[in-house]
Amino acid sequence: MTINGGVNWTARNSGLPTVDITSICALDSNNCWVGTETGSIYKTTDGGANWTLQFSQAGSFSDGIKMFDQNYGIYYGDPTGAGQPHQWRYTTNGGTNWLLSPNAPIANTNEAGLLNAWDWTDTSKVWISLGNFTAGTTSNRSFKTTNGFGGGSWTNTVLTGTGNSSGLYFSSIAFTDNLNGMTASNGTGNTLRKTTDGGNSWVNVPNPPGASNFIPFNMFGLKDGSNLIFLVLYASQNLFYKTSDYGTTWIQEAIPSQAVSSLRQMQFLSPTLGFAGGAGGVFLRYGNSIGITLTNTEIPSEFNLGQNFPNPFNPSTKIKFSVPVSSKITLKIYDPLGKEVSELVNGFRNAGNYTVDFSASSGLNSGVYFYTLTSGHNTLTRKFVLIK
Repeated sequence: MTINGGVNWTARNSGLPTVDITSICALDSNNCWVGTETGSIYKTTDGGANWTLQFSQAGSFSDGIKMFDQNYGIYYGDPTGAGQPHQWRYTTNGGTNWLLSPNAPIANTNEAGLLNAWDWTDTSKVWISLGNFTAGTTSNRSFKTTNGFGGGSWTNTVLTGTGNSSGLYFSSIAFTDNLNGMTASNGTGNTLRKTTDGGNSWVNVPNPPGASNFIPFNMFGLKDGSNLIFLVLYASQNLFYKTSDYGTTWIQEAIPSQAVSSLRQMQFLSPTLGFAGGAGGVFLRYGNSIGITLTNTEIPSEFNLGQNFPNPFNPSTKIKFSVPVSSKITLKIYDPLGKEVSELVNGFRNAGNYTVDFSASSGLNSGVYFYTLTSGHNTLTRKFVLIK
C-alpha cells in the first residue's frame, strides 16, 4: 500500500497465500479485492492489514476483477479446462457470493483468458478477449455483453490473424465509449484492430511506427471524451504509445531506462496522470503537467470546493476540492467581469480529494478573481485575491 503516490510502499499481505496476485481492484484506502493465480478472490476492509478468502475455483486463474461500488463487481477467470465454462462471475453483496454469469461461454480446446484483456463503459457493457493457445492458429474469440454479467447475454466475434508457436491471443482491448475501441494481438502482420460499432466488427489499423513482431501487454482507454488510448507492448524492449484517433496516428512516449523490459500493466486517471507496473518491482508514474494531485482515495461524502491557501497570494496558491462521484469536472478561473482567464482542470476524475496548484501568469493584474468547480449539475464558486 502507498499513501504518497508511490514514493514509498508497505507490505499489506497478512492472510494472503504465497502465490502470485494477478488482479486487483481498490475502491478506497480500506476496501480492496485481489485475485490469485490459483483462482481465488480475497478481500480486505482495513487497508490490507487483514485479508479474507471469498471465493476459490481450483484449476482456474484470475485474469481481472472490477468493483463498481461496495456491493457490485465482476470477475474474469480462466475455465478449469476445455468444455468447462469460463469463470466469469459477479457479486451483488461485496463478494460474499460470486455467482457464475448465466450462459458463460464454454471453453474450446486450448482456450483461456488473458490478464486484464477486458474493458467496460458501465456495469452492463463489457468486452472480453480470449487466447487460443493452439500453435499456428489463425482465429480467436472476443466476447461482449450489453446487459451485464448477471444478464447472461453473451455474443462473440471471431478475430483472425497469424498466430505463432504460442497461438493467437488478443491480449489488449480498450474502449473509449460504447462504440469505439481497439484491440491488439501477438503474431505477425497487422495485429492492431479498431471498432466503431461496439465490437461487432473490427478492421485493421497500421502498427505504431517502429513496432513490429511485438507482444501487446496492455491497453487503457479513457472515457472522458479525449478518445485517448494508451498502449504498452514488447518488441525486444517495452514501447509505450498513445493515440487519440484510434490508430490513425500514434505518439511514442519515452520510458525510463530501468523499465524498458519490465512494464506489464497500466492505469490512467486522466490524460496527464497514470501509473504502470511490471516485473522486478518496477512502478512508474506518468507525469501530470497541470499540477493536479489526488490527495487520497477516501470517497468524500459531498461535493466541495475549499478556500485556496495562501490567500491573498503571489504568485502561486493551492486549491483543494472533493468529488464524491467519478465524473467529468472543470475548474476555471474568472475575472470580476466573468471572463475566463485560466482553465486548471477539464476532464474525467475518479471520486476523491484533490489539490491543484495555480500560478498566476504575468498577464494577470492584482485584484479579486473567482474560481469555479463544476461537475454535472453541481457548481461551486469561491474568490481569491492576487497581490503583485
